[in-house]
Amino acid sequence: MATQDAQFMQTFYSGSPAEKLAAARTLFAELTGRLTASKLFTEELELLRCHAQTLNRHMRAMDLGRLSGGCAARPGGGCCGAYMAGNTDAIQILINLLLGVSVAQQPDCGENCCFLGPQGCLFLVKPIFCLNYNCSHILDCAEPESLDMLYQRAASVLNQQTRIEFLLFEELRKQMKRT
Repeated sequence: MATQDAQFMQTFYSGSPAEKLAAARTLFAELTGRLTASKLFTEELELLRCHAQTLNRHMRAMDLGRLSGGCAARPGGGCCGAYMAGNTDAIQILINLLLGVSVAQQPDCGENCCFLGPQGCLFLVKPIFCLNYNCSHILDCAEPESLDMLYQRAASVLNQQTRIEFLLFEELRKQMKRT
């Protein structure tokens, strides 16, 4: 099992954003049929979608997309700089693909994260680091109640995302035993 876990880490969590996107697309092609046939998985995925949509609505109400995009456009890229794309992983990208998100690297992103579009992050389910970190611009601009709600909603997404990842790894382990 330790060797299998090391292989998962190397395959799904290492490499460039382009390599992780390619790995996620391969997993999507291989697993979608089995995953969508599982009532448990589809129910858990739908719950994640609901939590993520609620969080994203709250983030839009706080105008975080504009704030992040503006910050990223500054010299050095801000918090959503190119180095942040490295915080994505193939499993997080796969989850977004399973949720119907069209995941593509932005062309000519320069110093910005390659997954940051004009309206903010392209992901419905964002990388864990991005959900756990709020820069001083967010902390200074947000009302305390709004920030508290952001933390609560992000925690709901992270808890459900962890559940989905567990189910995905169970399926991947089954697949590896079959091959």
